[in-house]
Amino acid sequence: MRIQRLTIDNFRGIKTLDWILPSDQRLLVLVGPGDSGKSTVLEAIHYLLGDRWNIPFSDTDFYGVDVSMPISIRAVLTDIAPALKRDTAFGLWLSGLGSDGALHQDPSDEDEVALIARLTVDASLEPKWTVERVDGESRPLTADQRRSFSTFKVDDRNDTQLRWTRTSALGRMSARDGGDRDALAAASRAAREALADHENSSLADLATRVQERANKIGSGRFGDIKPGLDTSRSSMGAGLALYEDVIPLASFGLGTRRLASLAVQQLAAGTRSVAVVDELEEGLEPHRAISLMNYLVEDQDYSQVIVTTHSPVVVESASTENLAIVQSTSGVITITSLSSTKLLQRLQRNRPSSFLAKRVVVVEGKTEHGLMLAMFDAWNKDRALIGLSSTAGEGVAIQDAEGGSEVAIRALALSKLGIASAGFMDNDDRAADKAANKAIERGIQIIRWEVGNNTESQVVAALGVEQLDSLLQLAVTQRVDEMTVVNDLASVKPELGIASLSVQAWLDSGATLEEAREAIAVAAHAKSWFRLVDGGRALGEWLVPRLQEPGFEEIAARVQDLYGFVFPSDEVQAPAAVNESADGSATA
Repeated sequence: MRIQRLTIDNFRGIKTLDWILPSDQRLLVLVGPGDSGKSTVLEAIHYLLGDRWNIPFSDTDFYGVDVSMPISIRAVLTDIAPALKRDTAFGLWLSGLGSDGALHQDPSDEDEVALIARLTVDASLEPKWTVERVDGESRPLTADQRRSFSTFKVDDRNDTQLRWTRTSALGRMSARDGGDRDALAAASRAAREALADHENSSLADLATRVQERANKIGSGRFGDIKPGLDTSRSSMGAGLALYEDVIPLASFGLGTRRLASLAVQQLAAGTRSVAVVDELEEGLEPHRAISLMNYLVEDQDYSQVIVTTHSPVVVESASTENLAIVQSTSGVITITSLSSTKLLQRLQRNRPSSFLAKRVVVVEGKTEHGLMLAMFDAWNKDRALIGLSSTAGEGVAIQDAEGGSEVAIRALALSKLGIASAGFMDNDDRAADKAANKAIERGIQIIRWEVGNNTESQVVAALGVEQLDSLLQLAVTQRVDEMTVVNDLASVKPELGIASLSVQAWLDSGATLEEAREAIAVAAHAKSWFRLVDGGRALGEWLVPRLQEPGFEEIAARVQDLYGFVFPSDEVQAPAAVNESADGSATA
């Protein structure tokens, strides 16, 4: 079975979603910022197609806690199992899905056979599952019938799947031959030892199958999984559970338990199953998370696997076409599948965290990256004092484009995926103008220094003698010693005869202030004084407190533009240390 289309209305944080799933991908990895609705999408699928019957809905499950607008979760399903197409099952309720995505009342020879399933919940809080036709006619859909959809969910509530209960996957598989009842009868007479010695081939075979599947997935290196007596639930009673030697699987770590639960549920679901996994990486080391993802792609027993992740490692390792960006705007959810273009592949491999952010500042290089980090630190400290959100709370990420020509191109590409993006770049390379202007025409904010300036020359342009001396001492911290900085300056401007780090001494020897500024700007850029992220951050920490001083108006204006992008919903301006002039009056 496959989900071809999913629509959700008024469920938790989702006001509306209409998602046409790519038909050529077995694995779909949903990524995006927190609170964008990723987990809610998985829960909706599980509620609709899983076999739970006692779901405790409450008013807070309605969007905006408005029970006057019913919850509706609807899926168009294809690749229906032959048994479900019989007249005694859903044969008289099948619809047709055309190649254009249109649904027809009855399937024609050109249509793909489809089944429409819906879950609705109104103010009574009673869930109703139905199969419906295009004309609106419907019939009830029972939990037993939904079990035939072979859909299951893996999350942190997985311990029940490692025990034999009436509703667990192990219990359902064992109920076919009654092996669990025989074993429990023996266990109740002779406790754990009797159970360990009790010969029940069906339970032993099932435990062996779980062990093989769990090892294949990467859950652990199990060698002796077997049934055991579970006394953890109550001091007055016991039940059956899976053990590795004498240790119950429910006592293992979270990642191991989740993977073991996946193995058990997949065995119960059988072939052509649909699995949803919330937070694929939870409890797993990066290598096990990647191994699990690769396993899910390759295992032919799954017809469809939909997972969420907040792990850059998982994003980086996935195939680009498996990724889908989830965005939320006032409850309207959009899911955009990525295409395998060279640009998106570069973004995915080099900057996977960008796909997990609400807002991204694309910077030209490591200097600007460090500069932004220093600004973030200053803004966050000042905002914390007045109870405002931080950059992390706003979901803001920084992406190093590794060159000015890439800044606008990447910002535009991210924007097309629904990720708010802005560019921060130098203005000394005319080859970057075309892409920058195109991005601006598309509504992308591109923040650049004054024409002809890079970061170093823009900072140096307004500095006086004392400020230049201070900047040179900062350069010493990045270049090990004073003599190295002197040699840097002498190599780019030998005609000035620079022999010390005293700018006044240079002036006394006949140099002009403009020549001194030029020497420092050229040396800083050419000799990479602040080229690393740590160096850019040090430059930012030096610069931010000085933005209120005369001569820094151009820089302060661009810092304010960056602040406005990072915190778009605020009425407040950048912190006072950033946007006040020397006399305390606010700058533009």
